[in-house]
Amino acid sequence: MKKFLILSLTAFLILQHKSVAQVSAGVYQLSSGTFAAIGSNPDNKMFGEARIGAGGNVDIEGTFGYNFVQRDEVNFYSGFHLGVDDQGNDNDIYLGIPLGVFVKPFPSTRNFGFLLEASPIFPTGESNNYFRAGIGLKYTFR
Repeated sequence: MKKFLILSLTAFLILQHKSVAQVSAGVYQLSSGTFAAIGSNPDNKMFGEARIGAGGNVDIEGTFGYNFVQRDEVNFYSGFHLGVDDQGNDNDIYLGIPLGVFVKPFPSTRNFGFLLEASPIFPTGESNNYFRAGIGLKYTFR
């Protein structure tokens, strides 16, 4: 499963490079760990991200989002996460439902913004469901 996610992430990055779409990069401090993310333009109606979490455990996650509210200074979105959580010998696949706000407070540079996100996480296996939330920084290369 990890090989599949790594290959998917690689294919996603190659397709992003070949396309004319903008690319975003971010760093998020969520309650379950720190994530580095790369994705498509968060100002599109639908967008995607690949996230890698580091810390005690290594998480690999794909996120799909849909912007319900789109303004120049703020986006409100929801969608789903699909990921793998590496906890020692157990690799749990999990599904999450993010609810987020992406705020772009500086009118002179709408490429930079702050992300606030909360998400219930539903792992498979013997792990319990949990709730994670956090804040992050995101920059869109246009």
